[in-house]
Amino acid sequence: MLRLTTPSKQELSDIGAFITPPAKGGNSADIGAHWAVTDTPSATSGLDGSYTEVCRKPLGRFLSFDVKRSLFSSKRLADEPEDTPPTKRLREAEVAISSITLNDMDTSSSYGEEVKSVVNTLSMDPEVVADGSRLYTIPTVPGKHNDLKAISPDTMDAVLRGCYDDKVGRVTVIDCRYPYEFEGGHIRGAVNLFTRDMVRDFLLAHVVDDASSGRHVLVFHCEFSYERGPKMYRHLRSEDRSLHTDVYPRLAFPEVYLLEGGYKAFFNKHMIQCEPQEYKPMLHKDHVTDLRHFRAKSKSWTAGERANRLRSSLRF
Repeated sequence: MLRLTTPSKQELSDIGAFITPPAKGGNSADIGAHWAVTDTPSATSGLDGSYTEVCRKPLGRFLSFDVKRSLFSSKRLADEPEDTPPTKRLREAEVAISSITLNDMDTSSSYGEEVKSVVNTLSMDPEVVADGSRLYTIPTVPGKHNDLKAISPDTMDAVLRGCYDDKVGRVTVIDCRYPYEFEGGHIRGAVNLFTRDMVRDFLLAHVVDDASSGRHVLVFHCEFSYERGPKMYRHLRSEDRSLHTDVYPRLAFPEVYLLEGGYKAFFNKHMIQCEPQEYKPMLHKDHVTDLRHFRAKSKSWTAGERANRLRSSLRF
């Protein structure tokens, strides 16, 4: 027997139906022959006297509930774990490994075991340099950028005076300010790299250095070490990772620092280490045209960075 229940007029726009299949022994072919739609429930008998009840129900509210549940079934953004530096390092290391082809690395080999060990070390110990080979040799301080290792102006002065010569082989200070700022006063011995191409060229010039050259440590900074210095620091690390993808975690510069407070903070405390012993700010009134020029150039560099954000910025 077939019983059909139709929705009321205001529910005709609702969709969906719950259909109870024919009872055992029923003939489904007869259902089509006796299908009837009325304003009241009806029943149609099968050949063996059994019946099937067909009940059309408004499913709008059920469908709406299901959609809402699917939209909110996952955790809200606010409920997700904070992306802490350790978890970020682990994720970035995993991305690096995934970019290595199976032909490049046999996970059953000693190299594969070494990579696994380094990934574990980098994810658990923030005091290990970016290739997992040793601890950072220069004392660090908390900075504005949690993903970058920072040193204080006093420590920078100690490095320049040779207090860490027994621990590092060579130190290069990279000043990321614009040329007119650099010429107006900079840390003694610093090099002026203020574009992404300059940083990459510097990396390529040193990527073939062998182990006998000792530990080559880099210190980035700009006027306040707030934007330009950190940006170039990250760019160098990203390029360094890209150049060594097939030999992860090897890097040309595994030990890199950021000068906390930038040139201004250093100049205020250790002017004697600057040449000339002056400080020219980016917003100097005599260099309005220069500033406009370099800012216009920076827009094109930033546009290129947006595309590169799709690439992984790997373990710092």
